[in-house]
Amino acid sequence: MINTLNESHLHKTLKTLYSLEHEACQTEAKAGKYIADILTKEGNVIEIQTGSLAHLAAKIMYFLEQKRTVTIVYPLVTQKYIQTEDEQGKTIRKRKSPVKKNIYSVFRELTSLCPFLLKRNFYLHVVEVSVTEKRTATKEKVQSANGRRHFLRDWVKTGKNLDSIEKKHVFHGKKSYSELLPKSVKGEFSVTDLYCAVKLTESGIKRNEISLMVWVLCKMGLLEFTGKKGKSNYYKKK
Repeated sequence: MINTLNESHLHKTLKTLYSLEHEACQTEAKAGKYIADILTKEGNVIEIQTGSLAHLAAKIMYFLEQKRTVTIVYPLVTQKYIQTEDEQGKTIRKRKSPVKKNIYSVFRELTSLCPFLLKRNFYLHVVEVSVTEKRTATKEKVQSANGRRHFLRDWVKTGKNLDSIEKKHVFHGKKSYSELLPKSVKGEFSVTDLYCAVKLTESGIKRNEISLMVWVLCKMGLLEFTGKKGKSNYYKKK
């Protein structure tokens, strides 16, 4: 199948690990009008999504309407190495990427899934992973396969390998999302207050990640807007 042919090592490995947890499941199985990464013997669906979660919105809605339990597995790359090879596959260089992500980074992806996050039969597994991104050097500067480069580069991406799984977060129901709010934050608070509280325990956190978390939790009905003080919006836990 096309999905299988284009599968990265990261996607394939996670699919294998999750399929081993379920007896008599099928991979790349037809479930109504869609193909599911994993279809359990009970008819429930597990989807491994290494790209944007927004692309799964229609698929999730369809499966939920069919009364299936849907589990979305999202690998969050918290550590990445970049390995560049020549055309014969020999490593030229390998370096650690400076990009830093943490569990709060996932809220950028959740903005499109707000209608599903609190559904009784919806589960989200965020798996923190370390990966190696493979690149092949080219003799000339080229466009990427998806044509999105603003500037040509002298390499192309050829894959993403899973090096290790660091941690897994399981989200299901209000409590699992609310637990990301620091216990030290009480009463009314602004995004800045929340950012400062999270920063004490989560290094590398960005303020816009906290802004997105507040937006998502408001959409989910876990936070409510209480008003403005000066130029800042204030919220409280429901």
